[in-house]
Amino acid sequence: MKRTGLIAGLVIIALTAGSVFIFGKSYARDIYTYDCETLEQRPEQLTKYCADAGVVIRDITWESWGYNGAVGKGTYTENLCEPNCAEGEYVDLPVDVYLNGIETIEGKKVLRYVNANTRNGELLPNGDTYVGWDVAEFAISMKEFENNG
Repeated sequence: MKRTGLIAGLVIIALTAGSVFIFGKSYARDIYTYDCETLEQRPEQLTKYCADAGVVIRDITWESWGYNGAVGKGTYTENLCEPNCAEGEYVDLPVDVYLNGIETIEGKKVLRYVNANTRNGELLPNGDTYVGWDVAEFAISMKEFENNG
């Protein structure tokens, strides 16, 4: 009787682990985010200012990606626009990247908010060790413009 209970327990554990693996992986394939107007999965870059790419997080490698959010590492790049944006120097800093705030936008599950923290505690040009923005804002604004314009 003990052996039957042990086998049944192991079968339940195996089935549970298998279904989490299968459905969890499938689920992650249905999660998106935006880089400007482009709906993407695991993008290599997230752009804050789409008109001139003055602030981006680039070279992103994702460690996790799913319904509860995404975690990765990348490089924060900002044009300091000194003496002007055309001649400005760029600052590059290594950051940890986090996406969260799942929402359904146009029928897709979208991670809407990005936050990035410097890995070495160095200050970003904004004077903080972190930055964040709504990655879907530009795409939604452009869609509204197209629909109303």
